[in-house]
Amino acid sequence: MKEDYRDAVDGDDAMIEIPLIFVLELAVLYFAGSYAMARLAGLLGFRSGGAGLGRIAFYLLVLPGVILHESAHYLACLLTGTKVLRFVPFLPHRSASGHLLLGYVQHERRSFPIRAIIGLAPILLNPLGILLVTALLTPLSFAEVIDPRFEVIGEGIFASGFLAGSPLVAALWAYLSLSFALGSVPSWEDLSSLPVTLLLFGGVIFLVGFLGEGTEDGMVVAFYDLCTVAARGYALPAVVAGVAAVVSGLWGRSIRG
Repeated sequence: MKEDYRDAVDGDDAMIEIPLIFVLELAVLYFAGSYAMARLAGLLGFRSGGAGLGRIAFYLLVLPGVILHESAHYLACLLTGTKVLRFVPFLPHRSASGHLLLGYVQHERRSFPIRAIIGLAPILLNPLGILLVTALLTPLSFAEVIDPRFEVIGEGIFASGFLAGSPLVAALWAYLSLSFALGSVPSWEDLSSLPVTLLLFGGVIFLVGFLGEGTEDGMVVAFYDLCTVAARGYALPAVVAGVAAVVSGLWGRSIRG
């Protein structure tokens, strides 16, 4: 079993590399998504405080992603037995501190592990939404979506004629994918449990790397397999967020130019 496992992961280094790739994808999803959200808000005139088409366009852009984001919090509350005091999937307003709130879920106070699960639930559900709409609306199968390869995606999306042959479906896919990517960005309140969670995850990675040196521990194998599945599943959402950040940045430069 040990030799087969080593062959599958291409050596001991992969036991640490795969979890780190997963963490890098999460970082890209967060930072690129945050940047794209801020840039698009500014480009559509939302930051300037003006009303009208820009504000409506921004709301329509983020609507599906925000609803899925808040639904993830709500679902996590149900799964953890947490009492929900109020569920508002979409209601843009300013908080007392001046931060923009697009929706919220009020729930009873719980211990740190439960709060972490509830707060970080959108990081799981929103990327899953991207995978599902891609599998449903594009020629790609779900197996191809959760284990993306550039040549397969290029063939299924671009070379197949999907964009030109089904422009409305392609536009719907692009819209939902972008909105879900923007909606995966945690709020400041959601991030309150992130530092400790990252420290714990980093400790697990270090422990797995340490235990991987000459052990057949089933927990090590299971952790590696879980990170491998997660890294494959988050590859496409991270790319969507990255593309959104690049496009919004170029759009802003072209307007200033």
